[in-house]
Amino acid sequence: MSPSEHESSFETDSSDWSDDEPLVMRRLSHQQKDRLAEMLEQYMAEMERGVAPSVESLTRANPELREALRECVDGLQNLHQLAFDQPVATTNERFVDDANLLGDFELHEEIGRGGMGVVYRATQRSLRRDVAIKLLPLGSMLDEQKLTRFRHEAEAAACLQHPHIVPIFAVGCEKGTHYYAMQFIAGDSLDQVIHRVNRGRASSSWRTVVKQAIAVADGLHAAHELGIVHRDIKPSNLIVDQDGKVWISDFGLARVQNNVSLTQSGDVIGTMRYMSPEQTRGESALVDGRADVYSLGATLYEVLCGHPAHDGEDAPAILRQIDEDAVVPLRNRFREIPRDLDTVIAKAMSKRRDDRYETARDFADDLQRVLDGEPTVARPPSLLDHCVRYAVRYRGWVAIASVIGMLTIAGFAIGTFLLAAEKSVSDVNALRAMANERTAREAVFGLGSQVAELLADIPAASSERQQLLMQALLYYERLAAQTDTGDDQNFERRIDLATTYGKIGELQGDLGENDRAIESLRRSERLFSTIAASRPGDADVVLQWTISQNNLAQQYAVSGDLKEAADWFGKAIINQTRIQADGNVRVTKELATTLNNLGQLLSDTENVEQAESVYRRAIDLLDGHAELAELRGTIQSNLAGVISKRDPAQACILARRSLDAQIARLEKNPGDAEAATRVILTLNTLATSQAKQSKHREAIETLRQAIDVSQQLRARWPEQPIYRRDLGISLNHLGLSLAAIGKLQYALEAFDRANEHAVVLQQSFPNDAEIRSMSGGILNNLGFLSEQLGERQNARDYFARAIEQQKKAVSLAPQVPRYQAFLQKHQTNLHDLGGES
Repeated sequence: MSPSEHESSFETDSSDWSDDEPLVMRRLSHQQKDRLAEMLEQYMAEMERGVAPSVESLTRANPELREALRECVDGLQNLHQLAFDQPVATTNERFVDDANLLGDFELHEEIGRGGMGVVYRATQRSLRRDVAIKLLPLGSMLDEQKLTRFRHEAEAAACLQHPHIVPIFAVGCEKGTHYYAMQFIAGDSLDQVIHRVNRGRASSSWRTVVKQAIAVADGLHAAHELGIVHRDIKPSNLIVDQDGKVWISDFGLARVQNNVSLTQSGDVIGTMRYMSPEQTRGESALVDGRADVYSLGATLYEVLCGHPAHDGEDAPAILRQIDEDAVVPLRNRFREIPRDLDTVIAKAMSKRRDDRYETARDFADDLQRVLDGEPTVARPPSLLDHCVRYAVRYRGWVAIASVIGMLTIAGFAIGTFLLAAEKSVSDVNALRAMANERTAREAVFGLGSQVAELLADIPAASSERQQLLMQALLYYERLAAQTDTGDDQNFERRIDLATTYGKIGELQGDLGENDRAIESLRRSERLFSTIAASRPGDADVVLQWTISQNNLAQQYAVSGDLKEAADWFGKAIINQTRIQADGNVRVTKELATTLNNLGQLLSDTENVEQAESVYRRAIDLLDGHAELAELRGTIQSNLAGVISKRDPAQACILARRSLDAQIARLEKNPGDAEAATRVILTLNTLATSQAKQSKHREAIETLRQAIDVSQQLRARWPEQPIYRRDLGISLNHLGLSLAAIGKLQYALEAFDRANEHAVVLQQSFPNDAEIRSMSGGILNNLGFLSEQLGERQNARDYFARAIEQQKKAVSLAPQVPRYQAFLQKHQTNLHDLGGES
């Protein structure tokens, strides 16, 4: 069972928990349970102040709840007294002799305390053995979902059998308090060890600490293999016994700590220091074993040097450090450790999940290589890495100029790296050579594709982006020539070859080489098809195959072969649907993306009903996946555009939903050109839907917003054609709505401005069918408006020019039916005016 599957079962399965409720509780209605919760809250609040009210006084107005409340509070006074070591007075002076008893357990001294409750040393009387028993906080019993998760997580953790995981003996509920009992480990937690660390110097050798980290990583890997993720690895949850053996405690309890407030106690702040970035962002669906790898890396960092990796004083400061990846290199604080160890820990703590070790076992293996003095898989951050981080943080033109220069240097470094790897032929250097080859490949991919994608958001850097794409293309073509031996049966090399041809196709497509791109992508698809046939049960391979099919379909769509595009989209959807049943988030995302691409194709070919059906399927698929909210918003906006004519009211609702999220993203980063473009498109869709409902004044206001955003983009990047096109579309829609309310002169001005942008675009892209069709539509509107103003000759000229442009669109893309439909409308308008058609 994967972590995501494991998680979803806890979210939905709450029926079992009712078996743990007392009989008197099961008989209560929902309203009565709500009232009981209020009484219990009042009871505990008074008890915290030292004087708890009597059950009788609380239930005077609701006597039917008296027994249920007594069942809930029975024993809370004694547990409270034990936890805070102070007597609790009651109005009825009711005392219990067995204050220290909790079922089969006799509680002794407190040995730990945190946000998830209090831990005591206890004796299990039936077996006469010492145990550690953890009591869930009293307030948690008001949250049924927390209790359900607590029970299921503890039961799952109880199944773990590993020499470095503290065994769980029992899970239960007594006297209204939920608990679980585990093996008592006599020793110190690592946070106590850290307190003994002198500033900058470890209390024990770094080798000992690393050996303990390897043991922890091994235990985590065993849990991950069973689909169980700890989610709360930190020094206080790692115990070193008297023999120096390290133990992992509190398995599974981190998930109970949901919805953590930024104003909570120091315990929560302490936990936050070790959280992975995806956890701090609340992206629970993305949390997998790599989150534990991050937390273990952060813990190892602190144990070695005595300083936390993120040392902010409050939650916002810590969150900001984690988000900005602001970690002082470990060797800056503890020079005695090897450089390789610093590099390994830095990789484990990478901000991006995909940059960390894939598994805890991989982390343990690299730590062992440090101990053995062997080459590690992890490498120090290269110049390229620093360039990418710099470009992400500063997207201005000055930063780009610097980045491009640095990337050029990185390119030479990578070439040197490849040559060094090829010369490493000795057995001693074999491992390093393999790592170098992988590193070089990743570096060039970052150089050519990831950075190129980054520069796509910076319109002024379009020429630099093209150069980077060409560099990456040359590298991948050379790599394919070296890898494609024709008879290689090695699975990894076959995957590499299929992936390489896919990247070649993507790069050729980005460079406008459609025919070559299709050839490369078809070769990639055939290779993946053969690999998938040999491993039908490997969902990862099948998914890669379907992605290659989707990429091929998109390239066919770009080339104008819409029938082939539709066929390949269909094949990808069938295969993705087959493996999506397992609930894998990545498959869900890819399936929704493919459905969205097919929807766009159907919309472009005027298959409106089919497009609507496909879009709705994609939206339903993403329901409940908060981490895919942005993709869902994009598809909602596309659906709104499709149904704007048939159901404009629903289209408005969908467009506004998408707009809220898009504007929030744009406000967070006003320089995000991609987000601004999406806002413009959605505003245009919203305005079209408003106009269809004759709400032209609302549409005019919406379009003015779109025009304002477009003008800001045009002012910043005047040479970028997409912003000129978006501005032209918005102005054309504005003219239509102004004409509808009788503002004909203002409408004429809007159409003229739209036409000016269309003329410039025609000159730059004479063979773009969409631009030709857009120009024809604007000219047609100018003709219609001129006719209304009584300027019949101008109207004839505009209609004739509209027909000319639309004919060019039809000749460039004869398979697009809406161009034919537009042409017929223009011809009809000219004929009705008394001109030639």
